[in-house]
Amino acid sequence: MKKNRVSDRTMLLSAMLFILIIVWFLVSVGNTDKAAREKQCSSVESEILNGAVLCYSIEGEYPPSLSYLEENYGIKINSDKYIVGYDYFGANIRPTVTVIERE
Repeated sequence: MKKNRVSDRTMLLSAMLFILIIVWFLVSVGNTDKAAREKQCSSVESEILNGAVLCYSIEGEYPPSLSYLEENYGIKINSDKYIVGYDYFGANIRPTVTVIERE
């Protein structure tokens, strides 16, 4: 009878360990996906800021709007995927850019 109890405990511990490994794997995959999405948003933000700096170096002032960058400097933004905030403060002050992924 004792041998059966040890076997049951071993099976229970093995099952719990297996479940913990599966949960850890799923959490890791979720974190990796989240990091990749954040990196994509950061890349879009960098592209917009680089375009603004290029505009400043050519024209002597920062672009007044995101649409100006799109029309004159070839910046393309997937508006179905991202929400972009472009805050223009003045011709000689670098704009603030915020990029958020749509759900």
